Amino acid sequence: MRLWRLLLGILALLLPGWAAAQTMPAAGWQAEPALGRLMLRRLAQTPDGMLWAGTDEGVYRFDGSQAIPLNALRRGGPALPPVPCNALLATPDGCLWLGTDNGLYHFSPTGTLRRLPLPASGSQAVPALALAADGRRVWVGQGGTAVQSYTLAGQPTGPVLPGMPGLSSVLPAPDGSLWLSGDGTRHLAATGRVLGAWAHTGRTLRPVLDPAGHPWLLSDQAAYRAGAGGRLEEVLRWEQPGTGQPVEVVPTAGAPTLLSQGAVRQLAWTPGPAPRPRVRFALALPPWPTANWSGRLWADHAGHWWVFDTGTRGCWQREAAPVFIRALAGPGGRPYSVRASVRLPDGRLLVSSYETGLLTQAADSPLAPLRRWAAAMLPTGNAPVLLAVLPGPRGPGSDWLAAGAFPFLRFNPRTGRFQKLPVAGQTATDIGLRTLVLDSASGRVWAGTQQGLYYYDPAAQAYRPYAPTGRPPLAGRVIEDIRPDGRGHLWLATPEGVEHLTLATGAREVYGPAAPVPRRAAVEGARCLYLAPDGRLWVGTRTHGLAVVEADGRIRAALTPSQGLPSASVASILPGPGGFLWLGTYQGLVRYQPATGQLLVFTTAHGLVSDEFNANAACLDPRDGSLLLGGVAGLHRIVPGQVPAPPAARPRLLLTALTALSASAEASRTRYLLGTDAPPALRLAPEQPLIDLHLALANSADGRRARFAYRVRGWLADRWLGLGTTPRLRLQGLPPGQYTVEIKAATSQGVAAANILRLPLTVSTPWWNRPVTWVLAALAASAAVYGWQRGRLRQLRRENALRARLAADLHDEVGTLLTRVTMQAELLRELEQGPALRLTALAEDSRAAASTVRDIIWSVDAEADTLAALVDRIRDHVAATARATGRDVEFDGDGLPADGTRALPPAVRQHTYRIYQEALTNALKYSPPGSLIVVGLRLTALLELTVTNEVDATLPSSRAGQGLRNLRQRADLLRAELAAGPVPGGWQVRLRVLV
Repeated sequence: MRLWRLLLGILALLLPGWAAAQTMPAAGWQAEPALGRLMLRRLAQTPDGMLWAGTDEGVYRFDGSQAIPLNALRRGGPALPPVPCNALLATPDGCLWLGTDNGLYHFSPTGTLRRLPLPASGSQAVPALALAADGRRVWVGQGGTAVQSYTLAGQPTGPVLPGMPGLSSVLPAPDGSLWLSGDGTRHLAATGRVLGAWAHTGRTLRPVLDPAGHPWLLSDQAAYRAGAGGRLEEVLRWEQPGTGQPVEVVPTAGAPTLLSQGAVRQLAWTPGPAPRPRVRFALALPPWPTANWSGRLWADHAGHWWVFDTGTRGCWQREAAPVFIRALAGPGGRPYSVRASVRLPDGRLLVSSYETGLLTQAADSPLAPLRRWAAAMLPTGNAPVLLAVLPGPRGPGSDWLAAGAFPFLRFNPRTGRFQKLPVAGQTATDIGLRTLVLDSASGRVWAGTQQGLYYYDPAAQAYRPYAPTGRPPLAGRVIEDIRPDGRGHLWLATPEGVEHLTLATGAREVYGPAAPVPRRAAVEGARCLYLAPDGRLWVGTRTHGLAVVEADGRIRAALTPSQGLPSASVASILPGPGGFLWLGTYQGLVRYQPATGQLLVFTTAHGLVSDEFNANAACLDPRDGSLLLGGVAGLHRIVPGQVPAPPAARPRLLLTALTALSASAEASRTRYLLGTDAPPALRLAPEQPLIDLHLALANSADGRRARFAYRVRGWLADRWLGLGTTPRLRLQGLPPGQYTVEIKAATSQGVAAANILRLPLTVSTPWWNRPVTWVLAALAASAAVYGWQRGRLRQLRRENALRARLAADLHDEVGTLLTRVTMQAELLRELEQGPALRLTALAEDSRAAASTVRDIIWSVDAEADTLAALVDRIRDHVAATARATGRDVEFDGDGLPADGTRALPPAVRQHTYRIYQEALTNALKYSPPGSLIVVGLRLTALLELTVTNEVDATLPSSRAGQGLRNLRQRADLLRAELAAGPVPGGWQVRLRVLV
């Protein structure tokens, strides 16, 4: 066994790159869905930060969320045919060169596509493009026949150099020579003379130049020094001999990067005048769906590597950096939720998990999978879940103190055995333990629970509640975390906020939303604390991010989601080298620099197995200074010194497309924008009520997590509104006017874009909502009302004239005739020339007919359309009724105005009078003789008529006759309120009508 370990150790020393590749998991690679749907061949990036993809069907621009065909961006020139694009090259002037199976194309930043002539006859395929070392020419490889240089404007220049079979890449050297790769490798002088040729049976060789300008040839397994006469001298090997695989080489800054089917290897050069290559680190690749592999590797400006296979669909990308986050595999490779971790005296790593109990890892295998510690058992025989462990002998002998579900335990780190520790004065086994902390100044161990604050009494080997004055001041309180300040005080994190406890007296200062200024802050739900050496207390909360209590006692919010924090819930705070704070949140790991406010966010894209971390499951590994942070899916080891620096290229916010949405889908259209386009003027109109702005954050290391915000100057008090990670802004529903739309963006790490988009916006009013339209409409309405009133007045005058003429005719003709008949009847009765009874009846009928005619004349007479005319008529009828019947009829007009000239509508006057007549007739019919009948009339907002009488008890009580139906019919015609029924002392008919 020792011999095998010795051999493995020697092999690891001899083959460091191979050993790293074998132990490195394929972590951090993220699939790119939009590009993964294409059959990719090449990728390129123009100076504006936009990515371009050459595929089997043509060329696409990728804005971070969607791939747009080049033909949709073209503003001039011929359309690009749907043929494979073998090579893409972005030049410093912003142009894009396309090498396709159908020839050479040049796409300008203004959108003009040109087909450039090739120098030689034969195949039109262009497999290779390269920018000259001086950046002023482009080398174009035509099939396997020729290589020609072009100016940046697209003009051929210089001699045509010979190609080589299977040409796939061209590497220009600073001295003007060329290195060609294909079926072997050739070195050509600027005149075309062959300076050297090399080949390796079964191997693809790619040339690179070291810092001293010396050539090296790299295969998928080793690095060779190119010697004279085609000789190859192997200098470094990272793979054992086996089946040869294609290799892709990217000349990244400082040293090349190699891609083979199994891994990406970053090389480095040794210092000195004769540099030699070495493997800096290796990254395992995701599994490929096919064995026939032809992979491509490309590096963008934001420090990311992109990997794809030209024979299959799929694209992956990750940060171009070594693995600084290492996830420790659990037993059987299954996920496990971590609660605590600590180094044991023998160097083993102890990890407590919820599902699998206690796990360990050997001291000499920092990347080995964790294994169950079968010997670690509670007295009940169950595996414990430890919430906290205090290393070092605190209990009897060499036992450590630990806390779990019991909750207080003694732990023997050699045997793994646990013993329960009692709580003085309490028999409950579960008091909801939250944390266990050592005060190094006093040596006292403090425990925070759901039932208050406790401390360990080593003399009694028991825990006691904190009670400085005899009564525990924190009894029943939830204590999430504790931090001693070494001066007799404790900082406590509670659901209500933060408290500063003086141990000698029990006095507390409260920090929270209800505390007085300057201790007022949104820190309710405080769950983790870190007391820095400078006296500042950092507070992680459940819903408000990170806060800080300054050394002078002031508290303030330090880091929130609006400042780049991926989650408002901070589960753990761990200090790291360089003054950084490492924050475990529910949506990623954050490295925060308090001095500058800079932060970096790490997610599953960087190697995390899950973005969610557990509360207070973080510690510093004393062996190597690495950070151990536990989450819901496992434990992560973070090496702070290997965290890559932020990319030098600042992110830039781009408007990639503009969609005008009209009422009909056919009229809606999308306009794709180029980097050289001026900011478009936006317009919202009735026929175009919606506008969608498509955004992209170029040169962003994690474009899909970029955050966007916008505001409309002149609307909503110029307030910024967040879009989250949605790269689209929809404008609609703004009031008419002139505005400026401003859009800003930031990366997931909170790095703001170098620019803010400013777009003018005009919101036009619909024709029916314009001021001139309203003025014209008002004038037209006024004219219509005026014309209607004039017509109505003329009609009313005609009706009044007709009524007056009819009344006059009735009065003059029928009234005169009835008067003569009445007079003759009276004369005959006085002369006694006829039967007296008949003459009396004739006289009475004549008088009744005359009265009826007078009523008809009054009804149609336009001069009688006044309140005074109605009152006079009612008074006359009351007097006539009283005389004719001998009954007491009284008229009550106290509620009438003194001026009776108030006009009444004819229908109101006529129907009111008829209702009065019918009600009075019924009152005379049903009231006892000698009783009083009262007729009332009053006018307020309503005209109210009442007829009140006593009821004859000898008559039937029903009033449901034809007369009452007539009354209701007339009231309905007036839309009036009619009530007929008993009242105290009799019966009443009441009519209320609006006039």
